[in-house]
Amino acid sequence: MSLSQGRIVWATLLDSRGANPKARPAVIVTPTADIDPAGEVQIAAVTTLVGQAPFAETVELPFVAGTGHPETKLKKPCEVVCSWLVSVPVASVQDSGGFLPAVVLAEVLAKVQRIS
Repeated sequence: MSLSQGRIVWATLLDSRGANPKARPAVIVTPTADIDPAGEVQIAAVTTLVGQAPFAETVELPFVAGTGHPETKLKKPCEVVCSWLVSVPVASVQDSGGFLPAVVLAEVLAKVQRIS
């Protein structure tokens, strides 16, 4: 699996309250050139609970019901929670999904930078 900034991956994360560890989708925000297979990547969690987190901290992701979006592969409404950042070992990153379109990735990175 080739990891790069903007790729949607799965990793075991705690929920936003710091409980309930389980495999959750997330977006890699670490720049591709900085990803070390023996190191960690910073990821922003993705949630299907659209509208629960403050708008200033989220970015809605493109999806297509049924078939999945051609780039993201998402089949239902979700959003990146840019304030829900976690560093995880590259080795613990599980199955990968699609990629964020460039314009969506730019919005995610801008919000992550503003929040952190």
